[in-house]
Amino acid sequence: MASTSVDLDRDDRERHTSGGGGLGVDAFYPGRYKNDRFCAALELAVVAAHELDAVPDRIPGPRAPAEEPVEFGLGQRIQRDAIVRLRAGATANAGLLALLAEGRFAPPGPFWQDNNTKHTTPETRAPAPDRAEAVRRALAVPDLLCLIAPRGAARTLTVVEIVRAAAERGERVLITAPDSATVDAVVDRLPPGPTVVRADQPGGGPGSLAAAASETQRRILARSQAAAVALEPWLGEPSPAMGWLRRLTTALAEAEQERRRADQAGDERDAIAAAARERLGASLRDHGRVVEVAERAFTLAEDAMRRLGVALSRAENSRFGRWRAGRLRTRLAVAAPAALTARETLARVREEHADHRDRLDKDVEQDAAVRAAADRAAFADVAAHRALESAERSAHRLTRLMSGVAPEPAWTADAAGLTDFAGHCSGLEPVLRGRAGLLREWRQRAARPSRQLHAELLRYADVVATTCLGVGRPEHGDLEFDLVVIVDAGRTGLPVALVPLVRARRAVLAGSVGRMPLFDLGAAPVPDEVTGLLHRSVLERLLEKAPAANRVRLRSGS
Repeated sequence: MASTSVDLDRDDRERHTSGGGGLGVDAFYPGRYKNDRFCAALELAVVAAHELDAVPDRIPGPRAPAEEPVEFGLGQRIQRDAIVRLRAGATANAGLLALLAEGRFAPPGPFWQDNNTKHTTPETRAPAPDRAEAVRRALAVPDLLCLIAPRGAARTLTVVEIVRAAAERGERVLITAPDSATVDAVVDRLPPGPTVVRADQPGGGPGSLAAAASETQRRILARSQAAAVALEPWLGEPSPAMGWLRRLTTALAEAEQERRRADQAGDERDAIAAAARERLGASLRDHGRVVEVAERAFTLAEDAMRRLGVALSRAENSRFGRWRAGRLRTRLAVAAPAALTARETLARVREEHADHRDRLDKDVEQDAAVRAAADRAAFADVAAHRALESAERSAHRLTRLMSGVAPEPAWTADAAGLTDFAGHCSGLEPVLRGRAGLLREWRQRAARPSRQLHAELLRYADVVATTCLGVGRPEHGDLEFDLVVIVDAGRTGLPVALVPLVRARRAVLAGSVGRMPLFDLGAAPVPDEVTGLLHRSVLERLLEKAPAANRVRLRSGS
């Protein structure tokens, strides 16, 4: 890059209108915070890189640049936001500021031992010892690991193994690099299993946020499909369920009305039959009087026989009544045939009376007025029964419609049971209709293409892959990760690498060292504190201060 002049005094004048003289780190921020000079140098490095056009401000977005041009200056603002978080201590790793500014690494903990590191994919089968050591240290270091990977050292495969092992033990991992091609090289080799979201993949290709959001929407709609189908009959004005409820209440009202008509027709039939019996029963009444005469004659004959028998018994038991006993026997012999005749006459008269009564019943039944009244009562009773059957069919249909969406109440197939069931459904119908409407509206909103899911997908994905600046996009929200792997950290400056570093509890910097400076400052008047940040990569800066436990070098050909 050709050298250019950097007017840093302009920014100084904007911040401190009362200040003068040369540019220095102390002129930007007073010493109110620990390591403030380092944070101020980072601010100056961002400004200098922007002036030198060393860091592009047009970072990749979730769409193609032709569709959605990124606002100019966004990359610079993302880096400044990361510096603000670093200065305020609002980083996922509380010791990040001391680590970057002073090289103060946390004491190493015991290496993570787990059989998960032995389960390798065909592409990473039988890793070399240095690669296995790199995986163990990446999972064990409490803050940061420098992974030196010269050309031909299987850096990508090692990063894949680190990401897989961390994801398998439940950690959220961020894969990042200065460019999308390097990120894609790692993502393409990840084994199936963890949920991987490519945060800045253009369009809706596989692994992109748009594709992940579409798949999530599809799963949500599929899981709610059964409930939507079950509640669909309760939706509408009027809804099918409401139609069956109206049929039920209408049938019950008809059954009640027909039952009243049947009762009235029955009373009318009884009255007409009584009148016909009165009109046609003259001979029966006359014969009834004959029966009464025969019954009285039979009663008198029986009483005479009983009295004569008692008197005869007394006379035979008396010494002075023997002469009287003969006379009583004579009278008893005469009364016995008369009583027998009275009994036979009564039986015959009663039989004739029963015949007269049967003929009268038939005559009453055959009477035209009585038959018409009986037909009206029968028709009303049949209509009431049919209405009750219709109500029962509607109740069965409503019971099926409530299956899966509400508790099914027990009911009986009589007027009282069906009336109680109709009242229960009437109270439940507004609730189910409202629930069905809410579910339909929610499903319609869930089916629309929307970016509202993007932030949540990034927040809960197992692995997120994006460029260093892409992870800081405002629409991605405030993301945090358990582990960030910065691939090709040997050509990534600290201001750019700071964007993912402030969002992770642990970090792995993978890359090679000894390259040319990141860019040529030329004759630009840049302070010494800033020159080191612009000349050297984040891997080179931290490698010289990293203890042995925080460094791993891969062998070429491993």
